[in-house]
Amino acid sequence: MDETEIARLLKEIKAGALEQYEVIIDHYQQPIFTYCYHMLGHRQDAEDAVQEVLFRAYERLDQYTYSLSFAAWLYRIAYNHCANVLKRRKLSRLLPYLYNRDQDGRNYVEDQFDRGYFGEPLERIWRRLSAEERTLMILRVLEEKEYEEIASLVDKKPAALRKQFERLLKKCQRYFPTMKGVADNGQKSV
Repeated sequence: MDETEIARLLKEIKAGALEQYEVIIDHYQQPIFTYCYHMLGHRQDAEDAVQEVLFRAYERLDQYTYSLSFAAWLYRIAYNHCANVLKRRKLSRLLPYLYNRDQDGRNYVEDQFDRGYFGEPLERIWRRLSAEERTLMILRVLEEKEYEEIASLVDKKPAALRKQFERLLKKCQRYFPTMKGVADNGQKSV
């Protein structure tokens, strides 16, 4: 479905043809799910996120301006939602750590964290990345989007994103060799 078709559907929806939003949902549900799944790392959280993103988009459809592609607008809503989920998740992991210790003084919060998606080495790298870095990695590598398209989503220049991506790859490479934060050459990882 191209942008003109989407624009036509959106005008019909704004004019009262609410059933047309189902076509929008069918078209964007899987890509938004993939994005949310890679951001959050949990299937159930991603499914909930997709519902929330599509619902928020519907609620705020009157705020959508055609200066930005509808897909970029949806991804921006998804990014904001996933970033908030990650912040809440981080806080919920921190609070039990502060208050809930076992008899031997160890805390088992991290043991309860879902490691099924990435496997432990990649998961540890992934957790070190910010939500913005995760977004860039997902959109560029997994969804194979061009820098220009990502730029419209995150409101940055394509050249800046290209440079940020290069730094991100180097950061991941430094973490990966030993997974202890020290690269092969003995320098501390950032």
